Amino acid sequence: MKKCVEKVAVVECKDYNQTRVDTAVKKALELIDFKFEKGKKVLIKPNVVGCFPKKQIATTTNPSIVEAVCKILKKNKCKIFIGDSPFTNPEASFKASGIDKVAKKYGKQLIFEQDKLVNVKNNKAKVLKNFKVAKTVKDVDLIINLPKLKTHSLTKYTGAIKNFYGLIPGGIKQRTHMHAKGDKKFSKVLVDIFQNITPDLTIMDAVIGMEGEGPTSGNPTKTGLILASKNGVALDIVTTRIIGLNPKKVYMIKEAVRRKLYSGFKVLTVGKNPPKLNFKIPSNQSKSLTKKMLCKLFKEKPIVCDTKKCVKCGLCASKCPAKAISLKPYPIVDSKKCIRCFCCIEICPQEAMGFKK
Repeated sequence: MKKCVEKVAVVECKDYNQTRVDTAVKKALELIDFKFEKGKKVLIKPNVVGCFPKKQIATTTNPSIVEAVCKILKKNKCKIFIGDSPFTNPEASFKASGIDKVAKKYGKQLIFEQDKLVNVKNNKAKVLKNFKVAKTVKDVDLIINLPKLKTHSLTKYTGAIKNFYGLIPGGIKQRTHMHAKGDKKFSKVLVDIFQNITPDLTIMDAVIGMEGEGPTSGNPTKTGLILASKNGVALDIVTTRIIGLNPKKVYMIKEAVRRKLYSGFKVLTVGKNPPKLNFKIPSNQSKSLTKKMLCKLFKEKPIVCDTKKCVKCGLCASKCPAKAISLKPYPIVDSKKCIRCFCCIEICPQEAMGFKK
């Protein structure tokens, strides 16, 4: 019996010039033989994390990628929704990313927690057997996933699978973190969501990615690529290899493969030969064998505050799922309460939160 081959398109795109992006996206779709049907209701799910003026270009999906997809959908007379649930101040986050202008031009901006919520029951889930999503997520005919290429302090890497955590509305994310402490269990939650609400198409913005203390405090890194696949897991496998990670050591990918969320054993890349890069991973993930053994014996205390950068806004404390942070007057982390989800690092607009050296 012939095994199925998952195609992942790797296309060169050196910058965010709209004409270049339009060409690259169109080529990527041709390489994976993806065609849109006319008149469909379509949800585009970019990665809109929040407002990070210094590094917005490396933090959120670029609006040029979103617009390139919208142009193709408009030609096919589709009804377009562009939705996400940023961690803080959704309207300001959409504006900071520039995606709000694209939404006004081509369709409707959708902040998930402002939509009617419906319950999703998933008997096959390992952790998250019930969760809520915006009604529109369930009503559309097609979902297009537009992740951003970044490393991640909790999951090592964030791409197609991780981007769908943004389907969970508002403060429900914080409660979900409390039920999924640690990388392994949280990765199972990510796959629970992805298994139940699977994108029909994934296009990754890897023109400028982020390495180091991702997903928001790392360093912008020019990669010059746009990737696309009908299968998000296959795309994550290819992308992690490109940035120098072993996909078998990224728990969410390993879990997705275990659950057979991609149909073949072979992933075929088409287009440009994938480059071999060596992204720096977050410092808390860069551990020697000795450090890993010590971390099993003692609770890690990775979160500290750079008081020179901190403006005492209290955002980290207000969004901490475990309520482990208090301001005295700078953030102090209670290590007994801390679940090490690193949301405080991800959310800090000043990059004042970090890892203990």
